[in-house]
This record gives sequence, C-alpha cells and structure tokens, in this order.
Amino acid sequence: MARSPESIPHRTSPLTILGIATFLFVLIAGGFYFARRSGDDLHRYQNDFNVYYFASHEVIEGRDPYANSLGEWTPYLYLPLLAELLIPLSLMPLQSAAYSWFLIGAASLIGAAGMSATLTLEDANENSSSPVGKKGVLPHRSRKRRYILAALSIAVVSRFALDNFDYGQVNTLVAALAVAHVCLYKKHRKLTAAVALAVAASIKLTPLVLIVYYVSRRKITFIAGCVALFISITALSFAPFGTQATAAFQTFFHRTVKNEQGFNLADPGNQSLRGAIARLRGNEGESASAPSDPITLAISVAMLAGSALVALREKGSSSSIASLFCCIPLLSPLAWKGHFVVLIFPAAFLISEVASRPRTRLGYSMTAVLIAAFAVFNLTSPRIIGLAPSEWVDRHSLICAAAMLMYMATIWCALRPAQLEAGKSTLNESSHELHE
Repeated sequence: MARSPESIPHRTSPLTILGIATFLFVLIAGGFYFARRSGDDLHRYQNDFNVYYFASHEVIEGRDPYANSLGEWTPYLYLPLLAELLIPLSLMPLQSAAYSWFLIGAASLIGAAGMSATLTLEDANENSSSPVGKKGVLPHRSRKRRYILAALSIAVVSRFALDNFDYGQVNTLVAALAVAHVCLYKKHRKLTAAVALAVAASIKLTPLVLIVYYVSRRKITFIAGCVALFISITALSFAPFGTQATAAFQTFFHRTVKNEQGFNLADPGNQSLRGAIARLRGNEGESASAPSDPITLAISVAMLAGSALVALREKGSSSSIASLFCCIPLLSPLAWKGHFVVLIFPAAFLISEVASRPRTRLGYSMTAVLIAAFAVFNLTSPRIIGLAPSEWVDRHSLICAAAMLMYMATIWCALRPAQLEAGKSTLNESSHELHE
C-alpha cells in the first residue's frame, strides 16, 4: 500500500545541520557581546536591562521598584510583574544575568517568528483549500516554508531585534507572548490564551489593544476572562508592597500612563503616531509631553475602527488581527524603534499573502510594501547610511510611516476576497463541488 507523503520519514540534510550549528554558534557568541553592554555595576545605567535588574533588587530588599532609580531619566516604567519575574536573574552576577536575559530575548524572537509563520501558513492553507496534514500538522514541505517564512519575518524586523538585544529591552518577550496568545486562541485553548495576553499586558499595557478583536467578535465571556486575569495579576504584583501598594500604583500611573516623568514625545527617536504628530505640529514643553492630543486620538480611533471592521468580516485569526499588532507600537504614546519588533507578526502575514497570491496585483503590491518596510526599517541605521541621514529619517517619522503602510496593507489584504483570481479559481471550484 502506498504511503502518504506525510508518513514518509525525511532525513535532515548535512547542509541544514551545518546551518543550524552555525546559527547556534553565532547566537551563543553574540550573547557574550550583548551581555557586556550591561556593564558590571548594579548602580550604573548602561542599558535598559540595568533598570530591570536594579528594580528587581529593590523588590528583593522589600521596596517597590519605583522608589529609587539609576538616574533621573532612567526610571522603572513598567508594572511590578517584570521586576518580580526577573528575581531569579537578579540573584546572579550582572554579566551572567544579562547573558541569560539575552538568551530569553533571542528565544522569544525565534518563538514569535515560528508561531507567526505557522499560524499564517495554516490560515493561508485553509483559505486556499490546501492540505495541511493530519490534526493541523504541517507536512514536511510546509515545514520548510514555515522556516523560510520565519526567517524572512525576522529579516524584516532585524534592526529592531538587534536594538532590543543591544539595549537589553523586554519587547521581544512581549511580542512572543502576544503571538502565543493568538496561536493558543486559534487552537481553542482559551484559558492559556487569556493568560498569555494578561501576562503580556501586565508587563507592558499596549497588548491590550488586541481585545478590540474580541469586542468586534462579541466574545464577551473571553473578554471578561482576559480583563479579570489582567486585573488579578496586576493586583498580585503590587501586593508584596503592603501598605505602600497604593502609593506604588499611583507612582506607576502618573509616571508611565500620564507621562508626568516629562519625556519629550516629540523626540525624533519616538516613532509612534503621537511622536510623529508632535513633530509635525512643532510641539514643545508641556504640549510635547502630553500622552495624547485630539488629532492623535481621532486617528487612533479610526485605526481601531478599521481593525474592528476587518474582525467583523474575516474569521481567520491572522488576517483579522494582524492590523492590531501594527497598532501596538503606533498607538503607544512613546515607542522607540525596539518596540516595533512586534511587527514580526504582520510581516509574516504579508509574506504569506505574497506567497499565496503569486503573479497577482495584490501580491505585487504587498511585495512592494514589504520591500519598502524592510528598507526603511533596516537600511536607515546610522551604521549603514551615517548618523546625519539616519537622524533625518527619524525627524521625518519614516519608520512610523512604514509601519502605517504595513497597517494599511494588512487591512487591504483582509478585506480582499479570500479566493484565487480569475483564471486560477477553477481548481477550488471543482474541489468545492466534490465536497458537496
């Protein structure tokens, strides 16, 4: 009896083994470089990991992470959960902790890319009536496509990933949790999906915009569960501070949410929608530190409404929620370049759309969007074009513009009919008739 292609064992080629070994060597060696970026002094700021590490030590010593800071402009800006989760790392020497943090960030990036590729490929196969394999397992050839798609997705956001490693930031972990949330929900594991979203939002608030999808789909019970988990986790993270918990929460709210720390949101490094508008309007002083303004609010509402419209019309997980991932950094009042690593999911979605719609106008258009995004995101680094041209790109909000372009592309793809164009639909129609 003939064996199905999925049941035939496939040997890993020597070239693949060599590639994996080389990748692991570069990863392990790169960790030593990035770990040194954090220095070896607990009380001196070198990058953002120093802030997390110091805040975790504050928690160990019985203080809240907002009471003391490494410097006036390097305070702890997150909910306490991050500092508490890092307690095991804070028990290590700073260099060892920084190396471990790099490995966590790298694993999160790889995991986010893999999950994004798997989800978008599965959705594309479902929409095109392609075989996926038993129990939703991708066959061997599809697994190769998944690896390629994951690698291309990382390539699109590679500069942002390197910024996260260089500055010791938490954004790759948040991105992985947000993508894991979508994958788990797709697999009908709603409790773990809600936990993943609640933990991500308990580190950084911005992943909460994903709830817009469930509001549009009228998933009231799931929304209530996510909100209850988020509130519970947040409350528990403040609980160790006892009578000082209320004061600690007020400090977080005023410092981070209301930006009473006084960060200049018109700074060229801030590539969020709020930052772009502040630069266009020439905001200075108090107006530049306000977390929102009427124009930003109106555009934000319009973007969320667009994503909600897509969620109403489309049932596919990746197509209907990809635009909301674009909203995560764009609608945040303060989004440095490293925050845009979360665009790894929309990048995977758009690449899968190009692959599933070859030689079509939509496919060509999405290819142009991806090339433009890759060029703006990666080729405008000061290491490539020099400091002055890179600063010009920041002042003119080109990274924000490229992210907005990706947002509009995801909306456009999701609203297009999920079918092959004329001349290529006969096979699907025949297949549909056979099913009937």
